[in-house]
Amino acid sequence: MQGFGTPAYSVADKLPWWNEDVVVEDDRMEEAKDMLDEAGWVMNDNGVREKDGLQAAFQLVYPAGDQIRQSLSISFAEMIKPLGIDVETKGLSWNEIEKVMYSQPIMMGWGSYTPLELYNLYSSNTKGIGYYNANYYSNPVVDDYMEQALNATSQEEAYSYWKKAQWDGETGFSGKGDVPWVWLVNLGHLYFVDEDLEIGDQKIQPHGHGWPLTDSIEQWHWKEG
Repeated sequence: MQGFGTPAYSVADKLPWWNEDVVVEDDRMEEAKDMLDEAGWVMNDNGVREKDGLQAAFQLVYPAGDQIRQSLSISFAEMIKPLGIDVETKGLSWNEIEKVMYSQPIMMGWGSYTPLELYNLYSSNTKGIGYYNANYYSNPVVDDYMEQALNATSQEEAYSYWKKAQWDGETGFSGKGDVPWVWLVNLGHLYFVDEDLEIGDQKIQPHGHGWPLTDSIEQWHWKEG
């Protein structure tokens, strides 16, 4: 991202409903190798693990017209190669992606300034509905936390349940729990602004749909002098 991005741990990093306990900062590569060894995945002569005749290989699809997602897909394939996992990247149109997104990994982009994004991505009620819960993730404990969040009588109470849905110390949908989504990077939105225009302090920018930059447009003004 050439300096305009940060490592991502969830779809809600730094937002009020984010659970900071989901952060995993240490390099777990060696631990991952040991887990694969113990599970019987043996490295072959081509540097790819195998088990019972099945190779540890899959195809990662990205939208063909999106250069950022193409680059992220290629980077992901290179970073996971030392584990002995072979990832082939392939660009498809969105029409083609819709035909395969329920059966193989897709490089997606998410992010919204509302905790409902968590519900849309992880609720059993959204399994297989559009692009959201395309992996059919379902965890009854997570569902219960999110239902309590939706029915909470205060914002603080709601936030507490959204955080537990991510990780409660034993389960959750985050990287410390079930991991149905693997989060890679948060984009730092980059804009060109007239040097005489003051657009004020910006909140954390969500996914680009809808021009989030203009949320505070009523506060924009020309600098005096």
